[in-house]
Amino acid sequence: MLVTLAFLFPEIFIEICCDKAYLGNGIASRYPIEFYSNQQAYFPCPGGTRGLLQCRLNGDHPFTKDRIFSVTHLDYINEDNRLQQIKEFNPHRQNIDILMGDMNALTRDDYSDNYYREQVVGVRENFQWEKPRFDLTKLITDEWNYQDVFKLNNPQVKDEQIATCQYGTRIDYIYVHPRVNDQWFLSECSIIDTKGETDHNAVFAEFKLKSK
Repeated sequence: MLVTLAFLFPEIFIEICCDKAYLGNGIASRYPIEFYSNQQAYFPCPGGTRGLLQCRLNGDHPFTKDRIFSVTHLDYINEDNRLQQIKEFNPHRQNIDILMGDMNALTRDDYSDNYYREQVVGVRENFQWEKPRFDLTKLITDEWNYQDVFKLNNPQVKDEQIATCQYGTRIDYIYVHPRVNDQWFLSECSIIDTKGETDHNAVFAEFKLKSK
């Protein structure tokens, strides 16, 4: 028995009152959605209002039982905004099991020194973007104890092989909060080339039931 998760750049635009644009997130499931909520960040920033959509699924699949799934899309301008947003969403305090999204955040271990210097630092200097920081991904993994499922399954993959956006970096993630005595294990995780259908690649994860 297995279950698959896929994350693909979730942004949609909804025009309201003809003069405001809101950034939205969506979750598609083959199982009924039993409960959902959409939390909006109240921290104002130039990158737009952000939200965290979470849900609990119904149905007969044991993996979905009592698990909370969520998706977000954080600020694209600077790390301080992203940190403020994710702290406001508080996924660990809400007992969210699966956290997915375009975090717009970097992980230093994704890049060799040369690639980091040329492709990460160099591109950001060229576009006059913020300098690379890793505070958000460290917060999620080191303090809140979520597991980065792609790195968990592909610890040696780096540089262009790990990119999820057109600028050669990985900013899209699936995080899992481990459970004690969980009967499910991560069997596969990969980044899927969307071949230009969107400017992001998809992140795919598969979990299998442990053999008794």
